Amino acid sequence: MTDITQMECAKPGSRRRVVIAGGGYGGTTLAVRLARSMRPSDDIEILLIEPNPCQQALSELDLVAVGPPRPEFCELWHPTVFRDLPVTVCYNRLDSVHAEQRAVTVGQRGENGQRVEYWRLVLATGAIAFVPPVPGLAERAVTMWSVHDAQELQRRIEWAFKRAATLSDRTARTKALCFTVIGGGATGIEIVGTLGQMLPRRARDAGLDPADLRIRLVEGRPEILYDLPRAQRVRAMERLRRMGVELYVGSMVKRVDDDAVVLESGERIETRVLVFCGGAKADPDAISWGLDFDSSGRLVCDEYLRSPRHPEIYAIGDVAAFRDPANNKILPMLAQFAIREGEHTAENIMREARGESPVVFKPHMHGEFVSVGPRWGVGWMFNMNISGVPAIIMKRATYVMYWFSVGGAGLAWKRLKEMLAMAR
Repeated sequence: MTDITQMECAKPGSRRRVVIAGGGYGGTTLAVRLARSMRPSDDIEILLIEPNPCQQALSELDLVAVGPPRPEFCELWHPTVFRDLPVTVCYNRLDSVHAEQRAVTVGQRGENGQRVEYWRLVLATGAIAFVPPVPGLAERAVTMWSVHDAQELQRRIEWAFKRAATLSDRTARTKALCFTVIGGGATGIEIVGTLGQMLPRRARDAGLDPADLRIRLVEGRPEILYDLPRAQRVRAMERLRRMGVELYVGSMVKRVDDDAVVLESGERIETRVLVFCGGAKADPDAISWGLDFDSSGRLVCDEYLRSPRHPEIYAIGDVAAFRDPANNKILPMLAQFAIREGEHTAENIMREARGESPVVFKPHMHGEFVSVGPRWGVGWMFNMNISGVPAIIMKRATYVMYWFSVGGAGLAWKRLKEMLAMAR
């Protein structure tokens, strides 16, 4: 791994530079796969542009947010991954794309950025948390989109417990221990499930009565986990109710006050700690890059994951709007699609470097799993519904397999041991 300052701008006759903007699931997979498969005769150099030195596994943030304070469990450090690979990493932001000149500018907005030319450009800058303009929501809720967010939730939980421990009146104590999660998608269910399973034990350890806890989930649609088969949604709701989680489904949020979430119906839900897990939107910078984008701000790409007007530019992961020919729908923002797109783009870039034609991307979703607490889950695989312990094993195994694919057996084994320890 080297630094960008050691690279010369690409000129005719020099090495073919592949610039990858974004070091998430798609970008990291692409960089690793490309570096491992290229030969010296391919004459390729790889530059990864990413402002953060580590990738964060968002699907496991619930354990960091509610379990032991072990943020490294969710972090994949790029220096470790690329230590022995021919990948140059630039820890900075992609400022602008100059498609006609086949160049990008690297650096923060308003600064004098560095211009870097490319042979192929891959845009994999991901997405950010989406917070709708509900009065009081952005000011009072913590989102769940990074290890920093998970640590902030940890701090708020600790504050709530310490506050409750000072109160002798049970009614006041119960009000201090009101936790509300807004959003019944995968992230929201994983957070509220982990709260439901782990907070009672933490309450006992703090000398509090778990019966004083109030854990609520608010979802605007009639059911949770709309991406899963209905039978699995029902199982997840039953599991949450057995944990003592109160479900408010079909309930839209009107506003958020200092001490309550107010629904459109007028009902007030006492809240001291609020988590918002209401979705994501593509990197907002993408619409300024002069490329085609759809109504949601995701970059339009063809059947090869390339920009229609600029075939030397690829878009993968959450920032890309790839339309699945099987159902004519845009692929959802899921890690498994970003990983497969990274693998496919690495293959196509190698084919182009060797004078071969690229191949069409054909997405396949083999399954999806959601944890409902650290030791129980729901999901499906190969058209078969799976729930309980087998489902959580499949979810955790998928996580470990990704670490193995990019970091090797040592990192995968380390993460597996950490996972088992944190889920106890």
